[in-house]
Amino acid sequence: MAKKIHKSRHQIKDFRIALKDLEPMVKELKYLHNGRDISNFSLRPREAWANWLLCVVFRELHDDDITFAEDKEGDGIIIDKLTGQQIRTEHVSALDIPKGKKLPKGEQRVIDAINLKIRKGAEYAKDKFLVVFFDGAGLFYRNKIREAVRGKHNFIAIYCIGLLDSEEDVYTYAITELSDTHSITFRIEINEDFTDWQIKQLNYYRLKADRFPSMST
Repeated sequence: MAKKIHKSRHQIKDFRIALKDLEPMVKELKYLHNGRDISNFSLRPREAWANWLLCVVFRELHDDDITFAEDKEGDGIIIDKLTGQQIRTEHVSALDIPKGKKLPKGEQRVIDAINLKIRKGAEYAKDKFLVVFFDGAGLFYRNKIREAVRGKHNFIAIYCIGLLDSEEDVYTYAITELSDTHSITFRIEINEDFTDWQIKQLNYYRLKADRFPSMST
């Protein structure tokens, strides 16, 4: 288990309020592409949004004691308030950004992003989650991503968060945890007015009985 990092100044206390606060940043893509730190929270909009999505899945599986906090040294800290466990996150973007580098389609888009962080070395990855935030991949196979990075990194876990749809009435994301043996995916649907969400597991793997960080067996 990761050791306690520090007493953070700002943690998310109400996920429904945070969802409404994040709504304009999610709907206006320029904030997810190039946004600077949020004025009263030391994370970029993309980092805060990805951590929110990750935490609501953890809270669905375990309990409401799991939240996240700002972090001046990383991209956010996932916190289990019951146990005191804190895990720092590192984020990497694989978004289609206007006038930005053209990224490949399929699983290679995600693999390339993961490899950027793997190349930073084992010490960089130690005691951290890696969060890949992406869109525009089209058809991809999560098992190919898992096989491409298995045994090559020192992160506690890798989470891939991908936009599936952003129609007028709903925003839909998939969150996949990559394991050495399999992958597990959850679908999150955010309703039109950003006041509620639904979570559905997309495969049948039995959930781990232990508390966070893992989603799977």
